[in-house]
Amino acid sequence: MLKKISRKRFLEKYPNFIQASYYKNKYVIPETYENYILGVEWKSTTGLCSSIAKEASKLLRILGYEELFFLGDTTTPWLFREHDYAPVKKALEYLAENKISKSFNGAIRVKMDDFPEFMRHLFWLVRCNGIVIYAHFSDAGFNIIASICQYGNIHLSTLNEEADGALNDALFLTNFFEVPDGQCGGGRVYKRYATSIQRKPAFC
Repeated sequence: MLKKISRKRFLEKYPNFIQASYYKNKYVIPETYENYILGVEWKSTTGLCSSIAKEASKLLRILGYEELFFLGDTTTPWLFREHDYAPVKKALEYLAENKISKSFNGAIRVKMDDFPEFMRHLFWLVRCNGIVIYAHFSDAGFNIIASICQYGNIHLSTLNEEADGALNDALFLTNFFEVPDGQCGGGRVYKRYATSIQRKPAFC
């Protein structure tokens, strides 16, 4: 079961969590120690979805995290946008079934047992523009901050030297690879594309 945390309450505890106010041109970005873009091998979009959730879960468990906290970078609600593509509709329904209301814009606490399912749904929400926000996540100790992009890669930053060492040790035990040149995008990863439209794109 997911747990909701009000945006105000969460940011009081984690004031350096990524935040953006595009109209006021104000941003909060924590100082990072090192930055990574992590990918997995895949043969289909569905396979990519399953693999990224599986490997991310494995990595985070190796790091010893028991729960993750997800928060959108702006005050836009999680369920701001409607969508007619089946995997995205299912993801939106999953959030609603977990008591995420249409006005909720706060943080979502995800226990590790629920993380793989949550990540699979988040994959489709991000890939097919089912949410407007950029959803970042961190552990309770605020050692890392990460997000998944439309290309199905994990963008992860370590926030201290100890966390960075632990991450590098843990990566050897997973099937993640670092995306070449530290960049991702259309053409950067073979046969991987993103979309900027709300309706069903060809690759989904």
